Amino acid sequence: MGLGETLRKAMDKLQGASAIDKETVKETVKEIQRALISSNVDTTTVFALSKKIEENAFGEIKGKLSRREYVTKVTYDALIEILGGKGAPENPKRILLCGLFGAGKTTAAGKLAHYYKNRGKKVGVICADTFRPAAYEQLQTNSKLAGAEFFGIKGETNAGKVVKKGLAELAAKKCELIICDSAGRSALDDELVKEIKEIEDTFQGDEKLLVIGADIGNLAKKQAQAFHKAVGVNGVIITRMDGSSKGGGALVACNETGASVYFISTGEKMNEFEAFDANRYLSRIMGYGDLQGLLEKAKEAELENIDPEELMKGNFNLRMFYEQLKATKKMGPLNKVAEMMGLSVKMPKEMLEAGQEKMDSFKVIIDSMTEKERVEPEVLNRGRVERIARGAGVKVEDVRELIKQYKQMKKMFKKFKNIQSEKAMKNFGEKGLADALRQMQAKKAAKKLRLK
Repeated sequence: MGLGETLRKAMDKLQGASAIDKETVKETVKEIQRALISSNVDTTTVFALSKKIEENAFGEIKGKLSRREYVTKVTYDALIEILGGKGAPENPKRILLCGLFGAGKTTAAGKLAHYYKNRGKKVGVICADTFRPAAYEQLQTNSKLAGAEFFGIKGETNAGKVVKKGLAELAAKKCELIICDSAGRSALDDELVKEIKEIEDTFQGDEKLLVIGADIGNLAKKQAQAFHKAVGVNGVIITRMDGSSKGGGALVACNETGASVYFISTGEKMNEFEAFDANRYLSRIMGYGDLQGLLEKAKEAELENIDPEELMKGNFNLRMFYEQLKATKKMGPLNKVAEMMGLSVKMPKEMLEAGQEKMDSFKVIIDSMTEKERVEPEVLNRGRVERIARGAGVKVEDVRELIKQYKQMKKMFKKFKNIQSEKAMKNFGEKGLADALRQMQAKKAAKKLRLK
């Protein structure tokens, strides 16, 4: 059970309690302690948080909150405070990345370039890692995927020389942001410190970001302090947040050093990288959703409009099923999109894991249907299914799987409709997904006052 699920369980216990008294609060705090300690959060921090919640839970209530809502808000706010986060720099000119081997610096450099390119900047990337043999090729590939300019000197061993030439060449190409990927070592030794300082003397970065893996948990505190003392890092990027149970510990540990987390990497793809916001992060991992994050992804993907009345009423058909699946995939893996909508626990696992190969297969199957079958899937009987399978060159089981997933998504949309307002759905049709998400976000924020 992950951090978010365990915290959600603790909050649900609070919501379901027959009475809100000191004993109820203590039981909730114990659940939160277990969740945080299992996520490798330092015990001193955990007990300080516990004390804060217990001391503030029965304070004076301002406004129209009930005691239950007030205690929930106190707890949620305390969790946000220990997670910290400063938000991404809006207009950096030069970013220096540093860190140890295996942290994911080179991948982070590409994702960082992609992040700022999507925000209208022309980005250049310098490969100042002259130590690791494959660094040049890897960063060159990542830069191309990100749509960024790349500079490196293959075979050059002097990192300072690479940086000096790189700055000149990328400036000539009118790059508005230059990202420098430095070398790592297995430990922060004198050699690494000397090299980073030499790079920085030439590079003069306005942001110096430490890249660390989420799997190091609360050891992030020691590493962040050491790098800050050596080279003056002012922010952190945490990678592998999607696969580590210690991610919460790394977040808290970094916050305690004063080197706030700027970004987190949530997957392998370029767009699985985001500016860290404690409120949105906590809301998402606990299953409450992150509609603001989804709105940003929708803008980046430039999704086509989808008719809400057709989607949310009983008119959802196989043609629309494919178009909706295709549109959603543009914003990243379907399970991540569902998580941002607060729907991940409600969606079928098979649908969440639908990959590109599966989608291509679905398209061939749907193309092999008649227009009547696409619009009225209810007419699909055994004979029609067998004919479609032959025409698509697939097994009958594949066609039945498509029909099963279509029915599951149709059922999910009916449930999803219940959390939308008529106004939001109207906007969904008239102005597109982005406007609908804004309406959903406003409605959800108002309904969840106790968590804000």
